[in-house]
Amino acid sequence: MKKYSSYLYLLSFLSILIPTPGRFVYGFSICLELVLLTIFGTLFNSLTSKLGLKEVKTFLLMMFLITFTIIFRQIFVIFQTEVALVMNILFYIPPLSLFMIHILSKNEDLPLAVRLKSNTIHILTFCFIGLVFFLIRDVCLFGTFTFYGQNHLVYEKILFQHETAGFFAFLASIPGILMLFALILVFIKFVKRKFDSYENLEAHNALS
Repeated sequence: MKKYSSYLYLLSFLSILIPTPGRFVYGFSICLELVLLTIFGTLFNSLTSKLGLKEVKTFLLMMFLITFTIIFRQIFVIFQTEVALVMNILFYIPPLSLFMIHILSKNEDLPLAVRLKSNTIHILTFCFIGLVFFLIRDVCLFGTFTFYGQNHLVYEKILFQHETAGFFAFLASIPGILMLFALILVFIKFVKRKFDSYENLEAHNALS
């Protein structure tokens, strides 16, 4: 992971973490949106390239992402009204983020299948980390687990009393989350370097 990529990950994570309520159901909704935007955005980006619309490609991509987000939000308004009311304009953070544009715009010369696989793995990794943190905040800070419920309401399972969760308040706070996120970034970079070193060693042995 390059240095600028690490900063991009951190800023993108902050742009999602800080405004989004610290409950798992809201974090899951944002991550679901990110995955769908990545898949359909990659397909749309490939279509505009085939049609030779390079001059207005970025503009068309932005319009597509925003339109998709409007439809995505309306689905929540119909089926998960409470989530839609709480999230409101937060649904529009992913399509307007530099992180999303970066993912969809990179490696445009590669075949669609390769780009789709790479982008999907990329966003799933990001979302997995995000979901872990939202789960930590939900459980440790509030002592609950939340998900989609019936009758347009959020399902909330009380795991333990809030006073008990107070011991883990720092872990679930923004500074605590940032500390954990920094440690995970360091771990990912360490694993990637080891993996790259192993691949380089195999390539060297193959040439020998």
